[in-house]
Amino acid sequence: MKKIVMALLCAVLLCGTAVTVLAQPPPPGGRHYEDWRGDIRSRIHAAEERIERGIEHGSLTRHEARGLQGELHGIRDKIDRMRDDGHLDPRERDIIQRDLSRLERHISQEKRDDERQHHQDGPPSWPPRPY
Repeated sequence: MKKIVMALLCAVLLCGTAVTVLAQPPPPGGRHYEDWRGDIRSRIHAAEERIERGIEHGSLTRHEARGLQGELHGIRDKIDRMRDDGHLDPRERDIIQRDLSRLERHISQEKRDDERQHHQDGPPSWPPRPY
């Protein structure tokens, strides 16, 4: 009987410890933080996709999309200039990350500003249907 009680007690303690560890927030710079912040290449790709989806769903006008694509093109040019020495140093990465954050805010603002691109067959349905 003692062995069964001890085994159950150990199992409960192990489960409790595992749950406590999983409930801790990820450390700064840990994997979850990197996923949220994203590397430069993936953030550029995500911005391109958001602009394209905005055009497809009608939440961005062509004029707004051209402006956002121009801003993205400017960021790419800045990256090319900064990489003339072969790499981006931490300060340059921070500058690019800040520029990408600003672009993401601009995309969100333009998508929510109630200017709609109307399609040939009428306005798009809202909210957009997942395909």
